[in-house]
Amino acid sequence: MYKQKKALSLITILLLSISVEAKINIHVSEEKQKLCKEIFQKMTSEHFFINKDLSFVNTEIFDVLVDQLDSQKIYFTEHEIVSYRKKFSKFDNPVSYQKKFLKPSNCSIDLKSNFAFINLYFNRLIEATNYQMKELGKKNFDFTKEEAIVIDDEQKNWQRSKFELRKIWRRLAKNDVLTSMLADKELDEATETIEKRYKNRLRRIIQRNEEDIFSISMDNLTSYFDPHSAYFSPKSAEDFEMKMSLKLEGIGAMLTIEDDYATIVSVVPGGPAEKTGKINPDDKIVKIHQIGESNSAPIDVVGWRIDEVVQLIRGKAGTKVELELIPGKTGGFSERKFVTITREEVKLEEQAAKSRIIEIKRNLQTIKIGMIDLPAFYIDFNAWRDRDPNFRSSSKDVEIILRKFSDQGVDAVLIDLRGNSGGSLFEANKLIGLFVSSGATLQVKESDGSVKPWGDARAKQVWKKPMAVMVDRYSASASEIFAGAIQDYQRGIIIGQKTFGKGTVQKLEDLSSGQIKITESKFYRITGVGMQNRGILPDITLPSTWDVEEVGESSYDTALAWDEIQPIRFHKYSMESYLISQLNEKHLKRVNENPNLQYILDVRERYEIQKNKDIISLNLIKRKIEKEERQLWALNIENKRRASLNLELFDSFKAMDDHSVSKENDEEEKAFEIDIDNDYLLNEGTQILSDYIILNQNIYLTKAA
Repeated sequence: MYKQKKALSLITILLLSISVEAKINIHVSEEKQKLCKEIFQKMTSEHFFINKDLSFVNTEIFDVLVDQLDSQKIYFTEHEIVSYRKKFSKFDNPVSYQKKFLKPSNCSIDLKSNFAFINLYFNRLIEATNYQMKELGKKNFDFTKEEAIVIDDEQKNWQRSKFELRKIWRRLAKNDVLTSMLADKELDEATETIEKRYKNRLRRIIQRNEEDIFSISMDNLTSYFDPHSAYFSPKSAEDFEMKMSLKLEGIGAMLTIEDDYATIVSVVPGGPAEKTGKINPDDKIVKIHQIGESNSAPIDVVGWRIDEVVQLIRGKAGTKVELELIPGKTGGFSERKFVTITREEVKLEEQAAKSRIIEIKRNLQTIKIGMIDLPAFYIDFNAWRDRDPNFRSSSKDVEIILRKFSDQGVDAVLIDLRGNSGGSLFEANKLIGLFVSSGATLQVKESDGSVKPWGDARAKQVWKKPMAVMVDRYSASASEIFAGAIQDYQRGIIIGQKTFGKGTVQKLEDLSSGQIKITESKFYRITGVGMQNRGILPDITLPSTWDVEEVGESSYDTALAWDEIQPIRFHKYSMESYLISQLNEKHLKRVNENPNLQYILDVRERYEIQKNKDIISLNLIKRKIEKEERQLWALNIENKRRASLNLELFDSFKAMDDHSVSKENDEEEKAFEIDIDNDYLLNEGTQILSDYIILNQNIYLTKAA
């Protein structure tokens, strides 16, 4: 028995040794090279930007690949970057590029160099992680020493040797331990946590296969043309199909991997994650805990493969999972939030428009505002295709709500499209028709240069009273079409922040293996102004807690450029030119006087300070002071807000945090209701709309001749 245990122990040690020291050396097969040519052929012949200059395609792809793999300049030396750039450039064909752009047959992708460079990246990641584990084992980090890490990528340079890289790796390991200690862990526990994390990273790396390397290469290739074109491996295509059908039982969130962290990209409208009201884009998942399972402990998933994280999050409807997250807009990685989510199947009904009517007292009169929260432009395609007269859609649901509003004497409607990333363009057209009647809603330009207007010639105006639309940076695609048309027709006022700026349309096509999503056209406003890259600018800009320019189409290096085309003829509604300036004056006056809006400005001021930080200290005392200072700041601005509203003040950050958790738990059942009291921007939106009505008594909108 003893010999058997000893043998098992030796096997375990051997396996651990193999996992730590293993090297990646994956070669590209002839099958993948053919598939690469197929993808390149499709991108160069079917993408909207078919006249893209391809004379330096391999060199430019290499630069994008480097930025994707090592934007922080911590894994490659300067010599390696220069050497590989030369290898990639050998496949470029600048001589053939004269007056005309290259044809696909005249250029090719150096897939072998792609594979070699990605292999080098993973092997360097193994080398760095092994070095960091050795440093952890020494347990001699001096947290009283004045050391720091540069966090501004623009200030970083490529190192000249591995010796210089190892200095960086050591400081990064030290920071990982320090950050774990700041999350209320002792040194030994923090070190053990980081060691497990590094082992997970190594395990994830050695599981890489040819499809993984190929997917990285092809994602890099398609994103070279624009950020919305993408290659789906057969497995990814299957997952994409599940996501689009919304039949998957889970939490309803899209994830990606950023710097070893599974990061929230977006939440599905109507899904369990959105219902909590606590999960936001850019939140990073640290641990996953299966609630209700016996002997279940939180699992640290930093360094895990994305498919492993997804598998751990998915589960049977009705079961619960708790996520430990680093908030996306936090001032430091030591901050944490814990969110418990009940898994369920995302149903169409839960994405449906919801409504609420409120009454606002103004000038001795009562104004009824009808609010419609629309999380997506949805349609039950299967029921519609089967000609079921009772099929669900956003336009049908909103029309029912509008007719109820009319019966209840509502004076104005506020359509809330914040966080609405789009959906059916057909539905966007139908919805616009409910407010502007028949007519063009946008223009679509194909890759051959042809332009055609879109609209609903049979639309009938259902709502003729005042209206406003609320948008934010996450309002995209169909949301931008709707808001842009309402603004161009002068049918209502647009309130919020600049929208995402996605003005392109994609198609999904099958490949010999997997699928490809290709940008095939661009859409424009009826004025001819492009939405791509610039988005929709609101008439009244609301304050934001963060810099909206950090996300959106303009933040992508390969985003297609803004342009404009010829306008088409359309009849505007009557809106006095002075109206917007008067509304803005009243809005700014409230911003200066309203404690809730001042709170948003206070958060933004703090965000700007944190955003401009260039370095992170590795001194434990300094970091603790910084954390305490952040908590004190959060307590002070909340108490400042509460004092102005004559509310009871908190005596500590913990009391405030406990109150917040308790309040969130109490309101979880109301997650799908429109919360006018705690949504300060929505509240201000209704105030602006009320101003609009007061300034235009007895207004009844019709098209101008």
